[in-house]
Amino acid sequence: MSTLSIEGLRVSFGRRAPVVEGIDLRLNPGERLGLVGESGSGKTVTSLAVMGLLPETARVTGSILLGEDELVGRSDASMSRLRGDRLSMIFQEPMTALDPTMTAGRQVAEAFRLHRDPNAGRARTAVLDMLAEVGFTDPERVADSYPHQLSGGQRQRVVTAMALINRPSLVLCDEPTTALDVTVQARVLALLDRMLAATNASCLFISHDLAVVSQVCSRVAVMLRGRIVEEGPVDQVFSQPQHPYTAGLVGAGRLDVLEPGTPLPTVDDLAKGRP
Repeated sequence: MSTLSIEGLRVSFGRRAPVVEGIDLRLNPGERLGLVGESGSGKTVTSLAVMGLLPETARVTGSILLGEDELVGRSDASMSRLRGDRLSMIFQEPMTALDPTMTAGRQVAEAFRLHRDPNAGRARTAVLDMLAEVGFTDPERVADSYPHQLSGGQRQRVVTAMALINRPSLVLCDEPTTALDVTVQARVLALLDRMLAATNASCLFISHDLAVVSQVCSRVAVMLRGRIVEEGPVDQVFSQPQHPYTAGLVGAGRLDVLEPGTPLPTVDDLAKGRP
């Protein structure tokens, strides 16, 4: 059985054209799928639809199955029983994902106390164990620190601990390393790789960085203007792209091979199949 199965997902806001137009995606247990595309292509909207975090103005149709459970049409109260338990999300900017008025330990403990054990002492033990698991050698200090007292890499590890403390079957990552420098990014990606493997969680990994996707994911789906235009194994899609837009994304990192004076193709060119 698939961990996540999306069929015919369509998301629109008011009378505007749909921002997600009938996409299909499937994730098996333990699988990692990269979702790539330019800003505004619908990647984050897709992940927020899965989490049930879109605003009330959004109209969502189609099917999103978490295991055998349909998520489309669920109430917020019903989704709250799933979020932080069976599915979780790691957001792009840890400083805004964390509450500045609460200690890191209290924030990591919230989901555990809500879904696993309300006892404060046992939650504290679980939090310290989880902070150690994500690489902190001084989990007590980190647990008692406020977000502003931690570095960007430390905050991202706290956010990762929050997402994984209840061992969800599905983790959605929305540009989780974009705000980090290259060295810290590498450490966080290595941590995420290790933690996903340890929990056998499926992962939908959203990123603009094709190199990061090739490092983290086994499959990739390319999104353009609300549609999936190409999907397949990472090595195959990136080495032998079939859609002009995919070829354009791959080629954007290889501008040195262009002859001087060669005009760069626009997104409209690539969408219409013009190289």
